[in-house]
Amino acid sequence: MKLLLTGITGLVGASFVTAVLRKRDDIEIVAVCRSGRGKTAAERARKVIEEQCEFDGVPELADHMLSHVKVIAGDVSDFPVREIIANGPYDVFFHCAADVNLGKDPEGKTFRTNLNGTRNALALAHLLKVKELHYVSTAYVAGTTAGRVMEGALPATAFNNSYEKSKFEAEKLVRECGIPYTIYRPSIIVGRLSDGLIRKPLAFYRIMEFLGKFKKHYCIKHGIALNSPIQISLRLESKISDKIYFVPIDYVQKAISTIFFKPVKNKCYHITGESPVSTKNIERAIASVLKVKGLQVQEVVENPTMDEKLVQRMIEDLMPYFASQIIFDNTQVKAALGKEALAWKQDLPFLKRMATSFYKQTAPELVAK
Repeated sequence: MKLLLTGITGLVGASFVTAVLRKRDDIEIVAVCRSGRGKTAAERARKVIEEQCEFDGVPELADHMLSHVKVIAGDVSDFPVREIIANGPYDVFFHCAADVNLGKDPEGKTFRTNLNGTRNALALAHLLKVKELHYVSTAYVAGTTAGRVMEGALPATAFNNSYEKSKFEAEKLVRECGIPYTIYRPSIIVGRLSDGLIRKPLAFYRIMEFLGKFKKHYCIKHGIALNSPIQISLRLESKISDKIYFVPIDYVQKAISTIFFKPVKNKCYHITGESPVSTKNIERAIASVLKVKGLQVQEVVENPTMDEKLVQRMIEDLMPYFASQIIFDNTQVKAALGKEALAWKQDLPFLKRMATSFYKQTAPELVAK
């Protein structure tokens, strides 16, 4: 099987590559990847696959896996078509590249990558005459919808940001393209179940990062050790929810790489699990790990302090996900993977493991014993 892939350096793309190459040795991958930050496309792809193999616990397999990967320098905004054709023919197109920007999009970059990039990918897929198309979307194409959302449904009429709307419009293009497709909809990807660790912290982790910086600043200002318990008043304004769909990266990796080998029947899969967490347990976990008393999430914050205004402004684009009232149906996933694949739970101890792993990874001085 020859596979054309976008998004190899992303969290989902890299984990997908290592998972499918561990399952089968007859797969060849041609990855379209951008150069950047002083590295060629091939150097970026190599570094990420080496890191992913290390994360997966199989660093010794990196060179073997990379021998199955051919990297072509390019971008979804302008595919190097001639070079891609020269390295074909292809059986499958796996389109994973995306701009995960949950904030404002004044220059339209998110739409250019997610919508126009998908339009370009579909045109290329038709040109290459691939047999099937796999597309990584997001569960939050559901936008501001409340209640149960079925896999494959697109009920949204309003969105929290350009990311959601661009992926919603891109999904519609995929469903209308005429090529047999599978759509994967992950929710908020977090660390693996066993230890909470993640290779590439994104999205929600910005909140933990900023709160860690806030505590560090407080401790330095007051001349105390960075891992000291502190008492503050820091209120974050958000509606309270028990439907925050964190999903562990190891489940995402297993689910997508397993469904990928199933017959393609124009289906959509919610890669969300059935164990959402609550606003209050997230609050409790971060406060416990950082040893911060007085951190509270509440629906209304009256007379906010300057510090509270600053924190709110820095994380405001993430707050809609803490108020979400969506319930993601998993009927198709259960049929593909079996009910036991969704038996995992994300409780308060898991959230504490996740927070501890993140701070050990990024600011170990805050959680030093």
